[in-house]
Amino acid sequence: MAESLPQELVDAIIDEVRSFGDLKACSLTCHAFSSRTRTILFREVKLSGRSQLNAFQRFHELCVESPHIPSLVQTLSIYGYHRGPTLLRPASDTVNSILQFMQNLKVIKFHDVTISDFCDGSLARLSSHSFREIHLYDVVFHENGFDQMCAVLRGSPDLERLFVHHTGPMTVSMFGGDETNQPRLDHTHVTRRGPRIRDLSVVSRYSYNCPAFIEAILETQTCPVSVEKLRRFAFSLSKTIDFQHLTKILKLTSGTLRVLLLTFNCPNAGHSLPLSGLPIVRIGHLRKVAFMVTSGHDGPHYLQWWIQSLRREIQSNQSPVLRTMDIELGASFLENRALQPQWGEFDQILSSSPFDERFRMLTIKIQKRSPNESAQNRLPQFMWSLGVPRSRETTEDKARQLKAQFRRLVGHSRFSVKVIKH
Repeated sequence: MAESLPQELVDAIIDEVRSFGDLKACSLTCHAFSSRTRTILFREVKLSGRSQLNAFQRFHELCVESPHIPSLVQTLSIYGYHRGPTLLRPASDTVNSILQFMQNLKVIKFHDVTISDFCDGSLARLSSHSFREIHLYDVVFHENGFDQMCAVLRGSPDLERLFVHHTGPMTVSMFGGDETNQPRLDHTHVTRRGPRIRDLSVVSRYSYNCPAFIEAILETQTCPVSVEKLRRFAFSLSKTIDFQHLTKILKLTSGTLRVLLLTFNCPNAGHSLPLSGLPIVRIGHLRKVAFMVTSGHDGPHYLQWWIQSLRREIQSNQSPVLRTMDIELGASFLENRALQPQWGEFDQILSSSPFDERFRMLTIKIQKRSPNESAQNRLPQFMWSLGVPRSRETTEDKARQLKAQFRRLVGHSRFSVKVIKH
């Protein structure tokens, strides 16, 4: 397509200009015809089945009318794809046809979809692409959907990043029972090892916990990807089996992993995991660790588990390379002082040998309550102490009190506490 419009068309457009707004609209329209603008506009395409307009069909028509457009797409995001009786649901052959047009896809993202709906040809079409990133968010597998997804993973030898969030073989309502009868993902591809990814994220809500995907990755014979070169790993912990999986991953990646991101999905008070039964992990090879604790009840329990892991590094003969640690705490975490972990011990460990030589910064972020909750907290709470009413402490007050417990790190300018909006 030429960089400029034909002069006759330009004259016709100018003749219709009536106001500055018209002129601006014409300018934007003409500018959109330039090759550089088209490259930017179509670099990432998001298609949603949730809207009233059929985005899939409209984009398919665009691909037919302008066959040069699909080659510009590098990232394709599909939202809310569920086959069903609804007339607005995209037809499977439409999605398959769209994928046939695309030749340069590097990133594919699925949000709130049922992978099995793609098994009639679309997933097979995806396996012909060599992706660098694959994102699965709120994805459900049925029938042979996971088997097909493994083929997509294996068909991408240059895959570097894999994100699997809240994804499993069944719907949330079908999950139940203990850890031994959680559903598994059966797959049969045993031809060769998958791509050596560098960034892996497997995160689940507590109510949606399913260890199936990480178990498939840990299997040596049917592993859809390889973690031999893994450098960054994000994982959620809520049950004993999750801690066991974490231990295996850290052991397999002891020579390459540098960044570990953990989310503690703390269960209800009646289901606390015994601290003595949790495996102590080796973390000496990690340079950065970040974890999020949103529950006020079991959060200190798991932080104590982390302190035990730090103690283990002190007892080992290896010198840890840990440089930074980020901790994000939920708004209710600091409510009960009796449940607080031994922050003083935390401070002492990180400011003493063998951590003191390389450790640079501990950052604790405290989530601030919503405006409504904050307004309630500012009201006088008549907690009588010697007959004098006191106001409830603000999040900022708790942050200052927390900072006072890290005297050693503060003295070396290696501690920071921040209040963030949640």
